[in-house]
Amino acid sequence: MSESLEKLQNRILSDARLKAEETIKEAQAKAQQNLEKGRQRAQKESDEIIAKANVEAESVRRSILSSKIRVNRLRILDEKNQIVQDIIHNVEDQLSSIAKSEQFENTAQRFVAEAVKAVDSDQPIVRIGFKDATKKNLDGISRVLPKGGKLVIDEKPIDDFGGVVATDPEGRVVFNNTFKSRLERLDNQLLALIASTVFGE
Repeated sequence: MSESLEKLQNRILSDARLKAEETIKEAQAKAQQNLEKGRQRAQKESDEIIAKANVEAESVRRSILSSKIRVNRLRILDEKNQIVQDIIHNVEDQLSSIAKSEQFENTAQRFVAEAVKAVDSDQPIVRIGFKDATKKNLDGISRVLPKGGKLVIDEKPIDDFGGVVATDPEGRVVFNNTFKSRLERLDNQLLALIASTVFGE
């Protein structure tokens, strides 16, 4: 009887061991599955974080690059503008001393003729004033005036660089034909011409 009890105990122990081993194996398999799932989830999250960081880094890089390009373009534009302004100042210097040139009389006559035509009056009043102009080099101006026209010679240049201003007798119509006003009228064309000549644009 004790022998069969011992066998029964051994069988119960053996079954318990087998059951325990199966439970351990199942637990280990489940733990391995959970571990693999956790590793995959962690890898996926890691990949997403890295991808997002790469996108943000590329965005920052492009922003910095764009900012540098913008700064360089502004610097180049500023330098080009300075060159254009230097050219315009040089032209203004030359214009202010035109009375000393050989072309002065023809230029003055042309300015007067344009101003008289613009005012469209039989009795225009024409003021003329150029730096260093003398009565001698303004003698020929009266030839382009109509018979009833009046010429007023200013001792100082009109509008800094010199030129001509014509009005009708009542002063209702005024045409400013000074170098300064001509430059202002041609401003955009002049800047485009200088830029295309100097920079090939």
